[in-house]
Amino acid sequence: MHMALKFVLLTLLDRERQTGYEIVKTFESAVGYFWSASHQQVYRELSKLTDENLVKFTSIKQGDKPDKKVYRITASGKQDLQQWLQAPVKASPGKDLLLVKLLNLRAENVAVLLEELDRAIKSAEERAAVYSGIKKTYYSKEQRASLALEDLALYLALKKGIGSVAAHIKWLRETRAEIAEYGQGRE
Repeated sequence: MHMALKFVLLTLLDRERQTGYEIVKTFESAVGYFWSASHQQVYRELSKLTDENLVKFTSIKQGDKPDKKVYRITASGKQDLQQWLQAPVKASPGKDLLLVKLLNLRAENVAVLLEELDRAIKSAEERAAVYSGIKKTYYSKEQRASLALEDLALYLALKKGIGSVAAHIKWLRETRAEIAEYGQGRE
């Protein structure tokens, strides 16, 4: 994960200089629908990238607050990013705890698994609403017509997120219905 986070951060800093706080906010909004990282992971990785001379920062005084660090990618960072970009993407195996829980599907677990599926459906529907809101706010038909190429990539990633969550909701609902139906047939 850390290797991939490195390239997410280099990509963001290649687009524009940012503080650690701004990068974390970017994770929460612009890239959050396809990549997540905690504050600690971001700051830890920024520190490593600084040590490796892939990014540098400028300290800006803020009066009574601690200095603000504005990070930028270095020439070495751009070179690493370009080398990574040219290498084929390796498929990463997913980890899905919900599927592990479903492997425990037995008569005595039907009710608890139905509750788990209900929570998963609610969560996925909330995520779908967030993605829909982002699309409505930032990517109307008129806005998409004038997107910069770099911003088109974010829109295309959002579209993938919207499609993925819609497929996931469909699967969750079908799975829940089948388990509920099967459970009723056994009573």
